Amino acid sequence: MADHNLRVSLGAVLVGGMVSAALSGIVSMQTALYYRLFPRDPTLVKLRVGVIFILDTLHTAMVCAANWMYLVEGFGDSDVNDRVFWTVGVSIALTAITTVFVHLFFTYRLFKFSKGNYYITVPLALLALGRVAAAFVTAIELIKTGYYSVFYQTFRSVFTIGLVLSLIVDVSITIGLCAYLRKSRTGSGRLDYILDSVTLYTVENGMLTCITTVVSLIFWLAEPHVLIYLGLHFAISKLYANSFLASMNARKILRTQTSHASSSGHRLPVLFAQGFNGRVSGKRTSFHPDQLDLTGTRLQITVDKTVDHVIDEDGPPKAGMSHHHHSSMGSTGASQSV
Repeated sequence: MADHNLRVSLGAVLVGGMVSAALSGIVSMQTALYYRLFPRDPTLVKLRVGVIFILDTLHTAMVCAANWMYLVEGFGDSDVNDRVFWTVGVSIALTAITTVFVHLFFTYRLFKFSKGNYYITVPLALLALGRVAAAFVTAIELIKTGYYSVFYQTFRSVFTIGLVLSLIVDVSITIGLCAYLRKSRTGSGRLDYILDSVTLYTVENGMLTCITTVVSLIFWLAEPHVLIYLGLHFAISKLYANSFLASMNARKILRTQTSHASSSGHRLPVLFAQGFNGRVSGKRTSFHPDQLDLTGTRLQITVDKTVDHVIDEDGPPKAGMSHHHHSSMGSTGASQSV
């Protein structure tokens, strides 16, 4: 049984680290895409995105270091799955910081949707702060005790409370946003399409973090001596970071999708800033990479192509040619709007 627990624990840590690194790559892509698509956003908003990226990078470094310690430094140690390395404690603390950052962001969004309802948003903010406090206690005590078995006997309720609070805040924010979005429906076709798209996006976005947190909690309670919950916990931070960044980048796609108002098929990105398929007028369509780029940044591509046209010319472009090129892009935009 001990040998089985060791193999499963190390496998979970390894797979969790690999998934975490892959999701971190998506975070980097989302961050780069944000700064490309929204250069005119307020400095405070840009700073938020930068903070999330830095936190995610630090978290990835801690996860990689933890994998090294478990799989390389701890090689041959039959009890290595019971040892707590300091990198694990730091990764839990960084996850808590990212989580509370995203929770407060969506709580503020709910505050705006609810037109300043303090009775809903203030308790959610307090629960989010309680979650990060429980996580910090967990991180500190894990590092101090040095062994999961000792921590489980004394502080298991602290880690459990942290996961439960995170789950409660996730579900509450998702339900609250969906309720106020549905309440805002006016009967206008295009406006209702926008609201339905955002509602579906909110549900899908919240489900990712909720499901991962629930599964991690189940393994923590059922198999505390096997590190499956830790491998899942490595990915939680990345899901919250991608949730935040996807909501920022989705603004560009939502503006484009509103030109294809339909009663069915609402697609907004959950992890990726641009989808690889979608529905237009109720029919699924596949987009080639060049079409996808044109959809995501249509106005920017119009400018880029105009500038490239001027640079590539050996001499100053003729007025007629420049005007014709601009008119062609304009007609493309018109056809997309229809």
